[in-house]
Amino acid sequence: MSGPEKPPVLAQVAPRYMAGGGDPRWVTAPLQKAFRWQPAHIPLSLAVRLTRRDRQAELLLSPDPDDHWWTLHHTGSSTEKAWTMRFGARTPAEIVAAATDALTTGPADSMADPMQVLEHTGWKHPVRDHQISSPDGFVAVSQHPVGAMNIEVTAHDGPWASEPTARPAWRAYFSDHTPPHLTAAVLAGMVSTEPLLRDEKAMVPFLRYSVRIARDRVPAHQAEYALWDRVDRLAAHRTGTPLPPQPPGGSLPRRTR
Repeated sequence: MSGPEKPPVLAQVAPRYMAGGGDPRWVTAPLQKAFRWQPAHIPLSLAVRLTRRDRQAELLLSPDPDDHWWTLHHTGSSTEKAWTMRFGARTPAEIVAAATDALTTGPADSMADPMQVLEHTGWKHPVRDHQISSPDGFVAVSQHPVGAMNIEVTAHDGPWASEPTARPAWRAYFSDHTPPHLTAAVLAGMVSTEPLLRDEKAMVPFLRYSVRIARDRVPAHQAEYALWDRVDRLAAHRTGTPLPPQPPGGSLPRRTR
């Protein structure tokens, strides 16, 4: 006779950029519920499009593993040129959300050169001044002279390989004129030491062999609580309504790709 079924738990995964996609609602739910971005139906497609009320900004979630999964686009205005940010399928949703949070909550004090976010956490310029790499060698960030940026994340292909080789994990591209505080927010989300919560069994194998997984597990239901707490806090930011301080160790989204 078997005992009661154990509640599902999530693993704490680091580094963040290797955690896999996660729950897309970490990005989409605040835009819809807190900032009232409007969904647009795309016939015969699994894609999701959310448009800001002034129609100058939109987020496209297009589930194509061979192309950009996320696209954040601004059409430009009389005072701002158009720009685009694209993220690959396995980009952690929490890192994409760093960009949408920075866009919706308005400009904040940030470094004029977003690359300083990486330099201040020990990332190094290997050869060329316009490129910087993570200490583990898995991430390369290139900034072009005119302002565009490329991020390329690789991972080991696992212990079964006779000679482990690097495999592409995800890529991101930010066009010219992308606001520096958005770029800085994404880079800060990448270098944060706070682990992300994931279903370890659902992780892509070659990513699972490139991460550190903490021994302690977190109840999966905490991820759902954390998602809606996040929505409430961003809504309060929009309306100026204060909320109680967030308890430490908040949980993060649970679905993985």
